[in-house]
Amino acid sequence: MFIVLEGVDGCGKSTHARLLAGWLRRRGFKVFLTSEPTRGGIGGVIRAVLSGMVKVDPRTLALFFTADRAEHVRKIRAALAAGKVVVCDRYYHSTVAYQAAQGVDRKWLLQLNGFAPEPDLAILLDVDAGAGAKRARSGEIFEKKGFLAKVRREYLRFRKMRRVDSSRPKKAVQEEIRSIVGGACEECWGLSA
Repeated sequence: MFIVLEGVDGCGKSTHARLLAGWLRRRGFKVFLTSEPTRGGIGGVIRAVLSGMVKVDPRTLALFFTADRAEHVRKIRAALAAGKVVVCDRYYHSTVAYQAAQGVDRKWLLQLNGFAPEPDLAILLDVDAGAGAKRARSGEIFEKKGFLAKVRREYLRFRKMRRVDSSRPKKAVQEEIRSIVGGACEECWGLSA
């Protein structure tokens, strides 16, 4: 199973991806916990852009993210073929949401990422943009309330995402995520929260 956690900066994606991976491992599953941008060479360039050290056009940034994803997808497919559950912190939805919020054509972004396999389950950790901006601590260029409000609106346009209110306490959010994951394949996994 391929599970993606998405949302604006400060919504708790990384924390909940780690917690979910640990929960799955305790239930006997082999888990590939991963994130985007990756730690590879292209991911390093992206991190330089996000830090503000390098400036590029939003379309160029979308191309960087997509190139990084092309490399990442090979690892995701290999993990799935090896019988692992893949838990991914950000995926193509982020590229679409963030770069569309910068004015890049959403249709073009979706077409650009058409090669990326659909996750079995995509969960949007939804939080108010103001709360996300307050929680975000990396100092990246996108961590501003007004911009994150645009990003959130773009995320809400995805129809196949399960929405979880991540403004609640961490334990309640994680319990809901586990319930969704357990219910997504209860017959084949026998999971319960």
